[in-house]
Amino acid sequence: MTAGPFERHHTATAYVVAQGRTLLLWHHKLRMWLPPGGHLEPNEDPVQGATREAFEESGLEVEVIAPPDLLAVDSPAVVPPPAVILIEDIVRPDQPFHQHIDHVYFTRSLRQVDFAHPIPHGPSHWFTAEELAESFSLPAPDGTLVPVAEDVRLLGLRALIAAQQEP
Repeated sequence: MTAGPFERHHTATAYVVAQGRTLLLWHHKLRMWLPPGGHLEPNEDPVQGATREAFEESGLEVEVIAPPDLLAVDSPAVVPPPAVILIEDIVRPDQPFHQHIDHVYFTRSLRQVDFAHPIPHGPSHWFTAEELAESFSLPAPDGTLVPVAEDVRLLGLRALIAAQQEP
């Protein structure tokens, strides 16, 4: 889709992986299960945005999983590329239609995670590759079953694979 007479916002997403699981959160405004993410702040690059959002929403410090062949030079600074960039239509009753240019990163937690411990964002679930292998729905906080979007599920699987690389 080409840009139309609407706004586009740059965002960053962090699939957080820990101990063979990845995290999804309930997004109450979009009413869907998503990994941590949000709008980039002024003067923030997408890696900074992804790691900040992961910390704000999960309470976990993370590192981006860079590709093994990432350019290594003294100068200029090299920022790892996202796993993918998605153009997402944002349809909400409280905002005009707009799109997110979403820089999606795979990250790993820098510490062990207690999966039973609540996270700052609210409703959440940690998923294994086996759970993400097939389409499924999760209950929203009101009990309504909400399908997990295919891109969310498939990127979660890819994040788990990427995290198996040596740090």
